[in-house]
Amino acid sequence: MSYSTERAALIARQLEKLATYNAHELAGQLPNLEFWLAEAAHALAVIDDYPQRFVRLHDAQVRWVDNHGTCVTSGFCEYCSGACFADPVKPPAPRRISSADLDAAQRAVRDGAYHLLLRLHRAGWIDEERLRAGCDEVGTSVDLADLDVIRRDRKRT
Repeated sequence: MSYSTERAALIARQLEKLATYNAHELAGQLPNLEFWLAEAAHALAVIDDYPQRFVRLHDAQVRWVDNHGTCVTSGFCEYCSGACFADPVKPPAPRRISSADLDAAQRAVRDGAYHLLLRLHRAGWIDEERLRAGCDEVGTSVDLADLDVIRRDRKRT
């Protein structure tokens, strides 16, 4: 795992956890909604920027290895009973995180933010406009079926 995906996973788990809080616990988080949405947006931006950062990291490491003749041992040598430097090899270049893993991390953050926003809306603590604005902040949309369920539930009470 990389920093980008680990951070996204941590934030996604926290957002999902907040969405399941009891009302009294959730009420304490309502004033922090902007903070949590900013955390989610930043995690998404970190992932969006990952390809450019990786290219810079990869190129710098490969350049360093080439410029400094950096090698690693080829393994255990039975002759000298230790690490053998007779057949050194270049260290492998860094490997990129798969697009599928990056996409999954982004999806988890967006889902967590959406579930928290939906929970706050269902509780009546944010209106539909704020729900939609929060979804826009993290690049997701509102499922109209979710709104229909909330509206039906409110009509019953």
